[in-house]
Amino acid sequence: MLVPIIAYYAIEIQDSWRLFVILCAVPCLISLIAGMKFVPESPRWLIMKGRNEEALDILRRAAMVNGKDPQELFPPGYTIRTEVAQEEASYKELFKPKWRRLTLILFVVWMGFALCYYGTIMAVTRIFDESNNGNNGDDNVAAAFDYSAIFISSSAEAIGTTLAIAMVDRIGRIPTIVGSYLWGGITVFSMCFFVEQLGRPALITISFLARICEMIASCTIWILTAELFSTEIRSTGHSATNAVSRLGGFLSPYLIAGTIPFRTIAIIFLAIHLIAAFFASRLPETNGVELGKAATTDHKNMDPISQYETSGTELI
Repeated sequence: MLVPIIAYYAIEIQDSWRLFVILCAVPCLISLIAGMKFVPESPRWLIMKGRNEEALDILRRAAMVNGKDPQELFPPGYTIRTEVAQEEASYKELFKPKWRRLTLILFVVWMGFALCYYGTIMAVTRIFDESNNGNNGDDNVAAAFDYSAIFISSSAEAIGTTLAIAMVDRIGRIPTIVGSYLWGGITVFSMCFFVEQLGRPALITISFLARICEMIASCTIWILTAELFSTEIRSTGHSATNAVSRLGGFLSPYLIAGTIPFRTIAIIFLAIHLIAAFFASRLPETNGVELGKAATTDHKNMDPISQYETSGTELI
């Protein structure tokens, strides 16, 4: 949401793309400092370093946040078996029989997520490029964006995040992801395919809805991936899928290039959304399933997560 505001000031008023880049970096630096100060360290990492009491303090605070009695879960004198925390996982583990199918499906879903998410943002920007209507790709024409329209569409991400929080536990991870991909594909297709027939209010409305859907899918796939992998391979699996998504983000600009007709873009992105939705539907549901067990166990009749009694070892 800050980007169109910064762009209006830096590019439209100051006519400096360098100032735009510098100002866009400021929130990232603030996030870095805030993260270092306020985000708790990984208990698993602390235990690997022999800092067990610090790890227990973090787990007790987490228990309080979740309405549990920390002294009951982690009483004085409680110890955590450190041999579990010493387990390491390389990227090769992701392609062993236990994890191979899940890894490959997640690669496709994350690639689709990045293509859809970043592609939608760039398509919206191109649609509201008033200098050339986003069609001729002439680099010699100064950009003149409809900043208010872009800002309105970007504000949809706040609503998308809120809806993701509301839906993810009520209807489940997989229905949320599949539904948001399907509706995202429909809205992006409509926005691009009928760009010349629709007026500004309609385009703003559809772009707003499209970005809501993309944000819901984005939020939920991050949650689902962390829940699918077991503790010893979670960070490895999550980083690998995230790396694959960067490839999708890298490819997005080539699919939204100024010389490609909007109707072609509409068909391409509808297909990408459908592929992402299909592969997401092949992933196991993690709602109400013990962390890290959904991918390797049949959970059709499993009790909700609140009914699990989890030991300190399993938490780490």
